[in-house]
Amino acid sequence: MIAKKSPMLVFGQIVNSLFGYIGLFFIIRYVGLQEWGYLSFAMAFIGVLSIAGDLGYGTAHLRYLSSGNYDEGSCNGTFLAIRMAQTMLTIAIVLGSLFIWLYILHRGFENNIEIYTIILLLPYFFFGRLKDIPYLYYNSKLKSARMSIPQIIEALMRNSLFIILGIVYLLKIPGYNTVGAAIIMAIIYSISYFVYFIASFLLGRPWKINKPSMILFKKYTKLAYPLALAAVIGTVSGNIDKVLIEFYWHAVATGAFASLQKISGPITTFAGTISIFFIPLLMKSRHSDNNKFQGDISFFERTISLFILPLVIIFIGLSTYVVNLWSAALIPYSDIFIFLTMAAYLVAINTAYSSSLVARGLTGKIGKITIIALSINIILDLLLIPPEIFGVSLFSMGVLGGAVSTFISIAFETVAYRFVVIRAESMKPDLRIFMQTIPAGAQLIFLIGITLYIKVYSIFLFIPVASVSVVIFLAFAIIIKQITFKQIMIFVKALNPFSFKKAMKDE
Repeated sequence: MIAKKSPMLVFGQIVNSLFGYIGLFFIIRYVGLQEWGYLSFAMAFIGVLSIAGDLGYGTAHLRYLSSGNYDEGSCNGTFLAIRMAQTMLTIAIVLGSLFIWLYILHRGFENNIEIYTIILLLPYFFFGRLKDIPYLYYNSKLKSARMSIPQIIEALMRNSLFIILGIVYLLKIPGYNTVGAAIIMAIIYSISYFVYFIASFLLGRPWKINKPSMILFKKYTKLAYPLALAAVIGTVSGNIDKVLIEFYWHAVATGAFASLQKISGPITTFAGTISIFFIPLLMKSRHSDNNKFQGDISFFERTISLFILPLVIIFIGLSTYVVNLWSAALIPYSDIFIFLTMAAYLVAINTAYSSSLVARGLTGKIGKITIIALSINIILDLLLIPPEIFGVSLFSMGVLGGAVSTFISIAFETVAYRFVVIRAESMKPDLRIFMQTIPAGAQLIFLIGITLYIKVYSIFLFIPVASVSVVIFLAFAIIIKQITFKQIMIFVKALNPFSFKKAMKDE
């Protein structure tokens, strides 16, 4: 099932990431890190305040829909009511916080552009939350094409407009800087996510949406409750680094940090596309014997790692050259990129373990692990990012502190998830994933060795070197029987974009 469904999702993610990279290139290369920093801060500001944005209800909805034991219309109607209430509450909190900060406390921001950008991003947040309704439905029903197509449409639209904006700044077309670029980008995000939601909605017609069920709401709440605090802390943890960087190190540093997060992002999102059906599939295998369920967990972990590890090694081994592809201004931040890349890899392989706990209904354990990990991240952000704490600068790492905090907290999660799942399933640790250090080591040695003689700043040098390194990884992976050549070819053929029409018909 994974082999059949994941390639289509991976193809969609490849398209999204490719256009996302191109759009980011035009923005930070020609518009500038400062404007991108303003936008990134505005997104983080809303993110920190979106404490009621999910509260674990998305996971609960996915689990109950996947079980097949409840009426679809009632599930959809209940989740729609929950999501609407959460979204409107968050918007009220954001606007209320702005009012208090500006008019009661009489405080401001680095630039007034940030205020307008925050307000203009509210539709982006609104539709970004509502799209969860069709997205989670398609997830539960394993409808990969319907999940992928709206994402591709949104990515093409948003990044095409980013490219146009970059060209306008490059050519200095009259009036190009009349309105702050951050404001224009906020409008673009809001419009593109409206299109995203509409496309997702149209692909699911006719929808079964019935009156919200109080019984289902209570069931959702019971399952979501252990995840709620983790979700709240998670929204703060995922955004506080950029807020602190903006406050202490200003917009350029914020733009650089956010850019590096975005560049390393495909590691997690590629893994997400491969693992998107883990919960529905584990829900189906949980009734089988324990050996099969345990084997699925280990298999899923190795599958995720195998397909993203070559990219991880490229990002680490060629970190300076990777960030230079977007802008030489990012080179001083290349160490940050390495830590963010390693953190993204750990997040990716943790998916198999967190999915197994959801399938078993052990969301409370996920909540406890997540709360501790995110609290570690927040504490370290507050300790490592500021230039000094009560006059003491011993612990300050500046912008790098945000990446180190992220890595340490995710490393804790990695150990904790495995410990909890191994105990819950009474299983022996499966160490076969460490076999992948052999092809990864060979690839890294090649990259380090060749860059001693060739500086691959040019994309025309970078692409061949990176491609050869991937071939080396796959060759060693085949030799140690982590994958077969036939499996690689099946996966490559499945990425055929013309298969979307057939997949839509099948679904």
